[in-house]
This record gives sequence, C-alpha cells and structure tokens, in this order.
Amino acid sequence: MIFNQLKFIEQLYIASSVITSIGSLALGIIVFLKNTKRKVNFVYLFTSLSVFIWSFALIICHLSPNINNALFWNRILHFGSIFIPITFFHFVVELLGVYKEKGRILWFGYFIALCFCLILFTDLFIKGLQPKFDFRIWPVPGVTYPFFMLYHNFYAIFSLYIVYVYFNKSTGIFREQLKWILIGVSIAFAGGGTNYLYFYNIHFPPIGNIFVFSYIFILAYAIIKYRLMDIKVVITRATIFLIVYSLILGVPFWFGFRILGDGLWVLPMSLMGIFATLGPFIYFFIQKRTEDGILKEQRSYQSALRQASAGMGRIKDLNKLLHMIVYVLTRTVRLEHSVVYIYDDLSKAYKLGAFKHRNSVVDFCESIVDGHSIVVYLTKNHLPIIFEEVRQKSQDTQDSQLVNIKIIMQEIDAALIVPIYIDNKLIAFVGLGKKESGKPYSEDDLAVFSILSNQAALAIENAQFYEDMKATQEQLFQAEKMATIGIMADGLSHQINNRFHAMGFISGDALDTIKINKNLEMSDKTKEIMNELERALIRIQENVTQGGEVVQGLLKYTRKGEQGLSSVDVDVVISSSYEMAQFKIKTHQMTLARNYDKALLPKVKGNSTQLQEVFFNLIDNAYDAMMQRKNDLREPDYHPILTIHAKANGNILEMIFEDNGAGVKEEDVQKLFTPFFTTKLSSKKGTGLGLYVIRKIIEDNHQGKVEFSSKFMVGTQMKIYLPIFKD
Repeated sequence: MIFNQLKFIEQLYIASSVITSIGSLALGIIVFLKNTKRKVNFVYLFTSLSVFIWSFALIICHLSPNINNALFWNRILHFGSIFIPITFFHFVVELLGVYKEKGRILWFGYFIALCFCLILFTDLFIKGLQPKFDFRIWPVPGVTYPFFMLYHNFYAIFSLYIVYVYFNKSTGIFREQLKWILIGVSIAFAGGGTNYLYFYNIHFPPIGNIFVFSYIFILAYAIIKYRLMDIKVVITRATIFLIVYSLILGVPFWFGFRILGDGLWVLPMSLMGIFATLGPFIYFFIQKRTEDGILKEQRSYQSALRQASAGMGRIKDLNKLLHMIVYVLTRTVRLEHSVVYIYDDLSKAYKLGAFKHRNSVVDFCESIVDGHSIVVYLTKNHLPIIFEEVRQKSQDTQDSQLVNIKIIMQEIDAALIVPIYIDNKLIAFVGLGKKESGKPYSEDDLAVFSILSNQAALAIENAQFYEDMKATQEQLFQAEKMATIGIMADGLSHQINNRFHAMGFISGDALDTIKINKNLEMSDKTKEIMNELERALIRIQENVTQGGEVVQGLLKYTRKGEQGLSSVDVDVVISSSYEMAQFKIKTHQMTLARNYDKALLPKVKGNSTQLQEVFFNLIDNAYDAMMQRKNDLREPDYHPILTIHAKANGNILEMIFEDNGAGVKEEDVQKLFTPFFTTKLSSKKGTGLGLYVIRKIIEDNHQGKVEFSSKFMVGTQMKIYLPIFKD
C-alpha cells in the first residue's frame, strides 16, 4: 500500500485531509438543506464544496501510483484552493449584509479566480511535481503562483478583517457568532498557509494543515450553541421530538416494569418503540418520494414556465411576445392548444393576438367585444375562469352571464382562461385548451399561471411602449423628410419661377413684335410662318403659367398645414389631389368616378393640406394596384376605375375609395398599417409609410377613423370617416 510507504508527516497530512473533506462536505450540505431559502446558507455550501475539492483531491494526489495522475489531482486541488478565499469572502458579505459596499471587490475576486482557472492546467501555474523534504511529491510553482498566493492571502485576510471590525461593533448573540467564525477560520487559514513554505524551499513541515479541519467543529459548535446560519428550528424540532417520544414510549415501559417486571415482553415492546420512532421518518420519506413521482411532470413544467416568464421582458416585438407566450404554454404544459386575445384601442375589442395548435384544430373567433360577459367577469373578479366550474354553475343558476362565458369558452375550446392586467385594466387574456394527459388544472397550476400573467403584463406593457416610441420616431422621421423636401422645393421653385418669368417675358415680347409687324406686306409663306410662331409662343406662355401652378402645388403639398382645423370642401381637395397625382402617375390610364352629389356634400372639419396628402396617397395606391392587376392578369376587357363614394351619416362624413385593382393577400392585411411594410413590387414605388401616415392624419389629427377591406385580385375599399364641420 502506498500509504504505508509514506513518512509519518505525510501520512498525518493525508489523514487530516480525510477528516477535512468529509466534515466540510457534510457540514455544508446540512447547513444548506436545513434552510435552503437563505442565500448565506447557499454561499456557505460553495465554500464547503471548495474545501472538500481541495482536501479530497489532496488525498488522491498523494496516494496516486504515478506522477501524471498525481499532477492532474494536484491541479484539481488547486481548483478548490482558488475558490476557497473568494467563496468565504462571499459568505462574509452575505452574512454581514455588506453587498452594496463590497460588491465590486467580490466580483473582481471571482474574475481573478476565473483567470487562474484558465491557466490552471498549464506550466504557468504548476510546472510539475518533485520530491520535497519529507514528502514523496510536492508541486513546483509556475511564474503566476506568487500572484495566486497574493490573491489567496488578500481575500483571506480581508475577510477576517471585516469579520473582526463587525465583531467589535456587535453585541449579543451575533457577536458570539462572529467570534467563533473568527476563531475557526483564522486557525484554518493559518494552518493552510503553512503549505506555501515548501513551495519556496523553506524546510518547515506543513503541520498546520492538520488544524484546518478544526474550523469544521468550531463552526458546528457555533451553529448549535449560537444558532449560526439560522438552523435553530432544526435543533428545536429535534429537542421536541425527543421529549415527546420519551414521554410516549417511556410511560408504557415504566408501567410495564412496575406491573410485569423484566421479561420477554421487553423485546417486542422495544421493537415496537424502535419502529414507532422510525415510522414518522419512513412515512414522510415515502410520502415525499411518492409526491415527487406523481407531480414530477407538473413541477417540471411549472419550473419551465417560471423561467420563461422571467425572459419575457427582453422581447420588444409585441407580435413575437404573444406568439412566444402561446408557444411556451402549449409546448411546456403539453396542451392541445392555447390562444391569446389582446385589447385593441381602435376597434374597442379584444383581438386574436396569437394561437398555437399541437394536435387539435380550432377556428378561433377573430375578436371579442369589450362589453362581453367574459370581459366583464374577468374585469370584476381578477381571477382565472375554469370551464368546468362555469358549466356547472350555469346549469345550476341559469345565470345569463355564465351562459355567455360558457359559450365563448366552447367556441375557443378553452378549459381555462387566465387574465392579464396592467393597473387593474384587463389588457389581454389567455385561453388554454385541455392538457394532452387529460389531467385537470390544479391549484399549483393556477398559482404558476398567475405569476406568468403578471410577468406577461409587464412584458406586454414594455412591448407596447416600445412600439409607440417606434411609431413616434417614424412620425418624426416622416415630418423631417417632408420638411426637407419643402425646404428644397422653396429653393427650387425660386430658380424655376425665374426661368418661367424669363420665358414669359421673352415670349410676350416676341408676340408683341409679331402683332406689330403682322399687317405688313409679306408673302403668304412668311405669313404662315408668322402665324405658326404666334401659336407656338402662345403655347409657351400657357405652359409657363401651368408650370408656375405646378410649382405652387408642390409647395402646398410639401409644406405642413399650419392653419389648424377649419371648414374644408373635400371635393375641392380631391380635385387638387388628382391634379397633383397626374405629375406622378399616368392618370389617362384610369378613370376617377365621383359617386356623390357635390351640392349635397357637407364640409368637414379638417386641415386641407393634410387631407390632400391623404387623398393623394389613396389615388396613388389605387393606381399602382390597378396597374399591377392589369399587368398580371392581362384581362382583355379590364379598365382601371377608382370610384369615390361620399355621404353624410349624422355628424360624420363617410368616404369610400374603391378600386378594382390587385387587392391584398389575406395574410398581409394585418401588416398594412405597419411602418415600412409595402405590398408594392418595387421598393422604388413604395416606402411602406403611406397607409401609416394616412391613419395618423385621419385618426390622430382629425379624430376620424380608417377602415380597410380587400380581396386579392378583386379590389380594395378604403373607408374614411371625418367629422362634419359645424358653424
């Protein structure tokens, strides 16, 4: 045996490490298991594990049969040694509650420890092993080892210094706790420090290592005597258990001896006493194992849901967030399906946000109105709705509200509805189908779903805020773009108008000259030429006038209207928009039909410049859609027609821009009002901001409403609702 071949000092060195490894591991696990909720107990477990790795690897190292194995285990023991001082410092920080003050020093220490771990298996840390004085093997330090010693001693001494400072300031039981920590750990670090002397050929045996394990017993004493690390409850329970069982078992034995004396009856009674003592422990052990087995799947997905809920806040896209919620629920809980409805301010209803199927297929309704019974119930009670309970109660009471809730839950095949609130406002709710296992939802499930809904509420609020900020930025971008175009138009119009004026003067002078000399005698050929020149100059003057009007129109279009809301004749605005459109599109290729009586058409309360931008965009979009259909289908009898309907309905003017163009695919309808989304085939034709700007102008600036409907390759309807102007 290798152990018998070693000198006494090395045998003692190994034997002390055996006690240290077993004792530190046992103490760390006991402390942690007796109160898993305290972070200080958790951190102490890591300190104990570090000591265990160091001492256990030290045993294997010195008992290894060859030098390579010994070197490997020596590096493993140094892995434990690297983390002993920093984990103990962490333990002190948590115990004293000084994280805010010492947090940076703590995490810097962990960083240094990780750096040493990176070079641990290189010659920079340990070069190798060689015999040293009374030991068969001893490590040869690398060039970084002095820095490791500096790090190790700094955090060890600094930890003890902090404990000493708080020990002097403390009183009562806490002072006693710190005293025993100070004594035990000082002995341990001082004893372990004697190992370093051999590294630099100082012949002083590391006998201090024998005293390292003493800190285990000192801390155990502090735990029992002075309730260190808050496991007094365990001691109290053990004491009560002993007292109670002493009475329960002692009284029968006392009567037995008084009446029967000693005899064979003592054997079965003793066995019964032993089994009675072990019975509760066996019962609770079996009960825990059974519950763990039965609820293993449930607890597993509950843990996964808690983790998923913590990561929701990082998702900025609302659509992705909603899909993530239903995906995680369906997959993790193993549901047949799940669906989420989210409140939409424009429609004043809860719209279908996302859904996920596994095996079943359900046709979910697209929206649920704000005043529906299920919304009223959730808003009032703030509790999940279980379908079986609603079904039973609706049968017993015939309550109309419960009947309506039952119907809507049947429509979406929901076994459970989980509400999501922000500041007591119902912003969304999740419908969960049946579990694939067929098991019902438990109280633990409802508790976990409640946590998930709270996290989802925060995540949805963040995503909506992010989208609002994004929309605001897009508006600013659009406004800045239009302002830039306006500034350029001002400068260009000045230059263009100067040329137009010059051309007008020149053509006017030429016409005057022709008129003066027109009556002079000249040949017929010359007269014909003079007449042609006169007609040409007249056309030049007409085009100069029209060109000036075009420039003025561009200026009106690019300048933001500053006059606020006033009385606006929409027919006039449509005409000016159509005139502007002819400079971008070929209006002769389409027909603009006005299906309304101009005389009966009321004026609206609006901003003419902004409405001109809206109508211009609608005409432009309709033209592109109709040209797309014309080019794609090549129908022989097809003629592009844009029909504008308008009629008063109470205090609202309803306008419909209806074209017979290419329409929009069903999957793209929901995306149309999203900034930068476009269905146009070329990015040169569309920026994806037109419909977004239309909605902003009509709904935000004019308090109107925009509705969109379309059928692919049939046509599109854009409905505009504007308030009628009142004197």
